[in-house]
Amino acid sequence: MLFLLKIAITPFLVAAVSVAARWWGPTVGGILMGLPWFTGPTLFVLVQDKGIDFGVSACVGIELGVACVAAFILAYGLISIAARWPLCLTGGMVAFAASAWVAQHPALLAGVARGATGPLWVASGVGLVALAIALLLLPRPTATPASQALPWWDIPMRMATTGALVTAILLTADAMGPQLSGIMSTYPVIVTVVGTFTHHRWGREAVWRMLRGITASLIGFVAFFLIVGLALPGFGLTVSYLLAAAVALTMTTGLFFLNRARVVS
Repeated sequence: MLFLLKIAITPFLVAAVSVAARWWGPTVGGILMGLPWFTGPTLFVLVQDKGIDFGVSACVGIELGVACVAAFILAYGLISIAARWPLCLTGGMVAFAASAWVAQHPALLAGVARGATGPLWVASGVGLVALAIALLLLPRPTATPASQALPWWDIPMRMATTGALVTAILLTADAMGPQLSGIMSTYPVIVTVVGTFTHHRWGREAVWRMLRGITASLIGFVAFFLIVGLALPGFGLTVSYLLAAAVALTMTTGLFFLNRARVVS
């Protein structure tokens, strides 16, 4: 059921984000991508199936996965200074895989995480530091990308590509434990698809705006899964998600209006 649900829904999320980026610009598109569209529903269903303890461990993996996403974003952004999207995407995927390989090793948290919630706090800190580094080092756009009409096949192609990516990830998920599942569930499917199409259609300035927008928005993503992981044992799944969603949506809304005010001024 989860398999079919994600394959059916995620391509439509990509279409919605693509339309939003077309209307409001790549920065807003990036901000919207930072919400847990893909990872949040996945964890919700997995916790129902595998229990609270699995969910807390998966949250640790998800927070470490944010550092992997930051590595993907930073590699893509830096390579795009001198290369087109195929090489940028390859570099981003290699950076994600390498950082995921490092992040899955228990030694990463050994010796610094104390108590039942220690690993979650440490993993969240790792994710936030990685996002800060990415924001510091990502290229800064200097020009406003020119708007172009999309061909009729653009969004259907994005949706088809997303469906293929989601299928590939889900087919390998059962072989992973909770922490590695959490890391891999953060693979930036929507960034991969929308980012490469944006880069191809509108150039590197547009994709830089998108990458910086999603990097800032992922701070709310970190807050979402920190709250879920902390609240699950005491409050249960539904209340934990409601609390986390309220915080993440508030942060994303704030970023949206901050961006609009900056554009207007």
